[in-house]
Amino acid sequence: MKKSILALAALALLAWGCSSDDDGTTKKPTPPTPTELPSGTDVRPSWQVPNYNLFEQIMSVNVQLQDTLVKYASTEDLLCATIGNEVRGVAVAVQNGNQWKFPLTIGSNEAGVAVSLSYYCDKLHRIFTTQWTTFDATVAPTGQGEIYVPKFVE
Repeated sequence: MKKSILALAALALLAWGCSSDDDGTTKKPTPPTPTELPSGTDVRPSWQVPNYNLFEQIMSVNVQLQDTLVKYASTEDLLCATIGNEVRGVAVAVQNGNQWKFPLTIGSNEAGVAVSLSYYCDKLHRIFTTQWTTFDATVAPTGQGEIYVPKFVE
């Protein structure tokens, strides 16, 4: 008798665990719709290309704009590299097919220091800033086999 009660209890638990509250159709989650980036009030910065003769080393890189920002890009956009809040490189946007790239030269007297990037988007009137990499004059212009695509927007 105990075995039959245990068997019935196990069967009831099994049936309860397999029951469904829905109509049997599988609902796939709806992917989020991309949102537009809001415009800002930043004015075009007056970043100046530094005198590279003042630096012992230079790092030349090609930086590609991340996909999220491509639809807002224009030839009026700027990219600025800073080390310790000092401008060490400035580049203008160059369109290459559907992509926007910035040929950037960065000057430094010291290897291994942190480099930040600031991107001014003229259409949005916004400046996006990110901590980027460390200064390394020996790195290839396109990085470690891939072109640089810093993340300004999550």
